[in-house]
Amino acid sequence: MRRQISKKRKTKGTTPGADHGTVEARQHGTFVEVDTQIAGVKALRNVTADPLATYLKRGQITPDQFQSGDLFAQHFDRAKMGPRYALMQLGQDNAGQGSLGAQEGLERARQEVKTAMDFVGIPLAYVLQHVIGHGHLASSWSGVGESKRKSEDGLAALRLALDGLKKYYKL
Repeated sequence: MRRQISKKRKTKGTTPGADHGTVEARQHGTFVEVDTQIAGVKALRNVTADPLATYLKRGQITPDQFQSGDLFAQHFDRAKMGPRYALMQLGQDNAGQGSLGAQEGLERARQEVKTAMDFVGIPLAYVLQHVIGHGHLASSWSGVGESKRKSEDGLAALRLALDGLKKYYKL
């Protein structure tokens, strides 16, 4: 008995489509299609730069926790305490920069950040600064460095810190 094997012929004229991954993978961020060097092929770029927004989209934090974290992020940015301002301020004399009102606003924002971090407490304040202020993932926080489950432990610490912020902002 001899089996006949039929070959499937490749259809001509079709352009190769891009593989954008599974539906589950695309649920964890906001994606935008961008052109590639190959004509007709698009690539997906994740434009969710904020880890807090990513955690909310994944359902790992509540909307109240996100709101309190977002409020803290606004104060943190207004206080110019983020990493993008740290290099700018090295070796510079801040005398004569900005008006007196702007400097007072900056001091108020810094005091607000300090008060919120003091309310949350020392170990959890560092995870707030790491994730919300500097935009890193909770799993890369130094407080979970020795853990075997860094992502779960970092996220649990972030949830506790966000609950503290929620109480502080009375949300």
